[in-house]
Amino acid sequence: MIRFLLRGGRRIAAICVLLSALGAWSALLAQLDYDTYDIVQAEAVVGTIHVPERVAGQEVYAEYRVLSSRYIYPSQKDPVATEIRSSTGVHYTSVANFFTTVPFPEGSRYVLVAAFDSASLPRTTE
Repeated sequence: MIRFLLRGGRRIAAICVLLSALGAWSALLAQLDYDTYDIVQAEAVVGTIHVPERVAGQEVYAEYRVLSSRYIYPSQKDPVATEIRSSTGVHYTSVANFFTTVPFPEGSRYVLVAAFDSASLPRTTE
């Protein structure tokens, strides 16, 4: 698996770093409740997260993120402090509202995070 990732180049490595960072955020913050959040680095808002409403006990849900061109993927090489804060600006009312009104200037990136929230580990067939 490591060899495959190394062959895939910088883009795959960047995706892996992002997923690792998002996993670390999830471990620290558990899950994000319905709302809009700012992603903050060096006291500057560098991204937006929209978490749609979900029913109690729902184990699978999505988080929608837009990262600005100023967002730095946290890594060993760039150990930038990254915070997720409740938004002090716009609060999106739905996924459709998010997609039609969230700023998306040149250089921005859209990230869809699929969250699987469970009280147990998945079973493997090893």
